[in-house]
Amino acid sequence: MERFCYVRYDRGKGDLDNMRQLVLVITILLTFILTSCTNSEADAKVEILVAAASSMTPALTEIATEFEKTNTYTQITFTFGSSGKLAQQIKSGAPVDVFISASSSDMDTLEKDNIIKSDTRVDITTNTLVVIRQKNGGNSSLNEDNLFTSKIEHVAIGNPDTVPAGVYAKEALTKLGEWETLEPKFVFGKDVRQVLTFVETGNAEMGIVFTTDAQSSDKVEVISKIDPTLHSSAIYPGAVITATKQPKAANAFLDYMTTPEAQKILVTYGFTN
Repeated sequence: MERFCYVRYDRGKGDLDNMRQLVLVITILLTFILTSCTNSEADAKVEILVAAASSMTPALTEIATEFEKTNTYTQITFTFGSSGKLAQQIKSGAPVDVFISASSSDMDTLEKDNIIKSDTRVDITTNTLVVIRQKNGGNSSLNEDNLFTSKIEHVAIGNPDTVPAGVYAKEALTKLGEWETLEPKFVFGKDVRQVLTFVETGNAEMGIVFTTDAQSSDKVEVISKIDPTLHSSAIYPGAVITATKQPKAANAFLDYMTTPEAQKILVTYGFTN
């Protein structure tokens, strides 16, 4: 007859310690995996640099906030300035992903050199020009009827060499036959926002800026609108830069600029569509 021997096995303290160590190791591994996944999601967030005309500063700041609410893995960073200067910087290799200009000609220059992706270029909005003066403490005798005959000493406009608003102002004043008369009085701003500041601070009695800039300040008032037929159309084109390392995010933001939501914000700030 076969005999079977049954051996009773009791788990001792050493076995329990081993199990606790195993559980601890598994917990650490799971924590590491979850942390890695979280870090991967954070790493997936991309930043795109948008170079834009200074006249778009308030509007684009709000648009970016709205865009990021639904595009949580994209962060928009801006650099604002005169379109001409920005175009020069981009041409020199500045790490920009999207360019929004206040001038078609500046965009044309980059497109000619294949610096922008032509198939992404789109006209986003338009603007108009106005003549402004300081709201409080300014020359109260200066009005629409004596813009060019009033005895003022300083007229602020954007530098026509690099600032679209200055280009349009020069075109309009030349057609009106007033450019040469006013030329000795000009104070040139590096961008249209600086022109606005010159008038706000009283360093210039009169200035020519975009409607959007005048609307953004409570320190100036519009005394005249400039007939748009006197100058080239103030169109704001946008495009993705060819060298961008974030084409998907750059295209997504540029596409958003033409949506009803973004266009509504632009109109609120004085742009037209």
